[in-house]
Amino acid sequence: MHRAFESLFCQRADRTRKSVADLHKSYPTLHFDAERDALDRSEAPFIGEKLKDFVEYLNRSKRHFMWGREEVQQLSAHPVYQREAYKVDAFASLPTLNRATLRTYQDPFNWEVTEGTTVYADQTSGTSGAPLSVYYSQKFMAQYLHLNMIKVALLAGFTSLGRRPVFSLRVTDNKAYKGGVVISDPLELVGLSLIWHLDVNDSTSFEQFTCMLADLNPEVLVAKPNLYRMLLERWMQVGAAAPSRPFLTVSGGAMLPDDLRRHVSTFFGCRMVSAYAISEAGYLGSECGQLSIHLDESAHDRFECVPLEGQSDNSSAVGELAVTSTLNDCMPLVRYRVGDVVDFGRDGCACGMPGPFLRKLQGRTTIVFDLGDGYMLSPTRYMDIFKEIPELSEYQLTQTERRAFHVAIELRNGLNREERKQGVLRVRDAISAGMPVDVQLSWDERSFEPEGTKFARFRSEVVA
Repeated sequence: MHRAFESLFCQRADRTRKSVADLHKSYPTLHFDAERDALDRSEAPFIGEKLKDFVEYLNRSKRHFMWGREEVQQLSAHPVYQREAYKVDAFASLPTLNRATLRTYQDPFNWEVTEGTTVYADQTSGTSGAPLSVYYSQKFMAQYLHLNMIKVALLAGFTSLGRRPVFSLRVTDNKAYKGGVVISDPLELVGLSLIWHLDVNDSTSFEQFTCMLADLNPEVLVAKPNLYRMLLERWMQVGAAAPSRPFLTVSGGAMLPDDLRRHVSTFFGCRMVSAYAISEAGYLGSECGQLSIHLDESAHDRFECVPLEGQSDNSSAVGELAVTSTLNDCMPLVRYRVGDVVDFGRDGCACGMPGPFLRKLQGRTTIVFDLGDGYMLSPTRYMDIFKEIPELSEYQLTQTERRAFHVAIELRNGLNREERKQGVLRVRDAISAGMPVDVQLSWDERSFEPEGTKFARFRSEVVA
């Protein structure tokens, strides 16, 4: 049983917090959005209520979701849910959605239903298909931004949070975060969080991050599995000890391999847990002490295991995860298939917590290209190509040899010959520019057919 809400966070006398001004003195490139921070602080009561809902969820308080007239009225303003299929009372009779379905709509969600409030726009990561535009209401974004890592830590059993100068440090290879971003804590429970851009093939960037990690000594370190693997390799090459001792390390964005979990846990001397989130719905769940991923029923209405293609019914525990989540007014989701194959448990995790959990998560993989001689390439750096090259419809990058790649390219319909030629050249140049060493690059144009529930944009044919 989790303790009372107030006892999960350290007392003021035990804190050694840094302020935004303190961080700017040492890291002047950090970006702080004061306007957004003011909006988040105005939502502090709502964020606090959602956190208390989560603590109740940890205390084994079950929620029950009912689909009925009130839910139909709430969702009817969104184009996706205006069809007759959604005007029924039987939840199990409603159709399921996926990203491919949403892409058939020119404007799938009418975020103007939240007129008068701030709306945030983003895109899915694009690892399994062309990025999908997503929209967040202010309330949804505020609670997601500030509660994500708190939820991961509490579910993993860590309490008395908020003692150190910085609560969490998330490292990413996404170029959109160059210079770094600092995020304050509107509840003033845990302290600041940072997002820091890292180019692991740039020695200066790597050394700067190593020094920052030692300086800030965050409670929680967060990264994707491919970045953890690359960081460990660089530190071990020079025989370095762990720059800091976080309370826990968190892996997100892809499945966490068992060997990597062991290596990271040993290197940092702390537990490593896997967090599960998607751009469309935010935090879905994370691991308990038994390594089951518990699905967050405090923030989402319902989780289901729906049949895979070819399955006749949903009696099997293995299927595709679907989430119903209506907290985000801009983009409510009803029976939304997230594209991941799961081994779904409805009750009975060994940790004692009731409710749905995942015994196993399949299909969320990211790879790291090993180019030899110590050079590694994280392919997620190429996610921005869709934004930079609007002529591009889809592409696939396959490592055929250590330093040889093949790029398959699909361009949008309606382009003339010169536009197609320029589009192909721009994709090739973008791929080449991201390589830390010279490689051979071949390419062809094609149309892609679906490859199951997840499209593998990055592949390697090189055997380790």
